[in-house]
Amino acid sequence: MRRMTGVAGVLAAAFVLAGCNTSGSMFGGGPTPQPAGGQTTPGVGSPAHTVLFGQPVTPEAAEVDPRLCPRVEVRDGSNVWRQGGEGATELRYQASITDLARECRIDGTTMTIRVGLEGRILVGPKGDAGRITLPIRIAVTRGLSQPVWTRLYQVPIEIPAGSPNVTFTQVEDQVQFALPEASELTTYIVFVGFDTQAQQPERPQRRRGRTAQR
Repeated sequence: MRRMTGVAGVLAAAFVLAGCNTSGSMFGGGPTPQPAGGQTTPGVGSPAHTVLFGQPVTPEAAEVDPRLCPRVEVRDGSNVWRQGGEGATELRYQASITDLARECRIDGTTMTIRVGLEGRILVGPKGDAGRITLPIRIAVTRGLSQPVWTRLYQVPIEIPAGSPNVTFTQVEDQVQFALPEASELTTYIVFVGFDTQAQQPERPQRRRGRTAQR
């Protein structure tokens, strides 16, 4: 894995986000309105793949039929991360995922997927220079909700002084799971998103039982 870091108006309405079709509790948050139109699968050879991973591999070097490489999507309800008080004037930072890419390979009986994402952070009226941490989760599911693999990444991003926005990328090359039958593999989905639940402080534990009285 490697990491790289990169108001106009008050919020520029919203970010243009990679499309998604489902919602789930793994990432926290609720459904978020999505832009119209579908998302093309950002696999080998797509512009996003070239930006995140470098030049695309040749067809002869590809180890997995692209049709068997699970598609990658932004999980519905997890496409925006926000920090600050309520209202646009209280915003400190807002981040969105703007592009995705993936490529697959098979190592024996293990499927390994390289997942890359690109995003942008908008600095709000209350924002300033410094470091913020984005809670990004990558998860593989069978169908829409059956978990196969999941991991949370706390990604540090430096915000330079005077910058109205910052771009960032994140690449994870160790998304791995046992290789299923080809017919089953076509139902697998790689979901990416901000885990809003990861930001919430833990609730204090209640005391169990009562102190014995003498």
